[in-house]
Amino acid sequence: MFNVVTGHGSEIGDQLVKHPLVRLVSVTGDTATGKIIASNAGSSNVKRVHLELGGKAPVIVFDDANLESLIETLKFAGYTNTGQDCTASCRVVAGPGIYEDLLSELVPAVESIKIGDLDDEEVEMGPLVSSGQRESVAGFVDRAQNAGGKVLTGGEKVDRAGFYYKPTVVTDVAQDSEIVQKEVFGPVVTVQRFGDEDEAVTWANDVVYGLASSVWTRDASRAMRIARRLQYGAVWVNTHFMITAEMPHGGYKESGYGKDMSMYSLEDYTQIKHVMWALD
Repeated sequence: MFNVVTGHGSEIGDQLVKHPLVRLVSVTGDTATGKIIASNAGSSNVKRVHLELGGKAPVIVFDDANLESLIETLKFAGYTNTGQDCTASCRVVAGPGIYEDLLSELVPAVESIKIGDLDDEEVEMGPLVSSGQRESVAGFVDRAQNAGGKVLTGGEKVDRAGFYYKPTVVTDVAQDSEIVQKEVFGPVVTVQRFGDEDEAVTWANDVVYGLASSVWTRDASRAMRIARRLQYGAVWVNTHFMITAEMPHGGYKESGYGKDMSMYSLEDYTQIKHVMWALD
């Protein structure tokens, strides 16, 4: 049997989460919502919870990266679904040798993104989900500028019907800035310049999220070394947003726990019992 019950989370959702006959609650949403649901589930009858929550995916780019491939990937993975995806490549951390070239290629690529009604097959990016979400995204960018960040392209609403916001690239942001630390959930990509490998990994891990990440380099040994150090449930090498049914998808830290897809997801949605029988 499959039922769909609609309504506000504070009303319908709470009833479902706290109901004693509900054995497991699976949630895809933001971290704040996940914390509330986990707390409510634990206070009712200690039911199991599966959480796929927010993200702030770092894209670590070393000087030897394939720049053409990187730019095409960022254009898609950073702005698809108008950036409203928890695995979006929203936080680029680039090496000193490739930083300037990356920006010189990324900005025109982002400016070429066609905005409009997604019923048009040529359109690459649609509107945000609501007026409130657009105001939230604009607030992040405005506060970043006020703190010294530079908007290289975008950074403003689109003058047309709908909740459109221009695809945006922001630089000169500090590691502890709001726009680096918190999930914007919009068409905004920040770009930082790291000094060495240790700083790149430190910055990548220095957020509360741990869902997805990527490493860009032609050095296989370095890629594996970085992958081991990254505190993320998914680490892609020379690609991003490569989600397949065979591979587990789920986060570390405040991105939640539990896996979707692959055999691991079957385990998460299965309650194990062992039966032992002593035979005479």
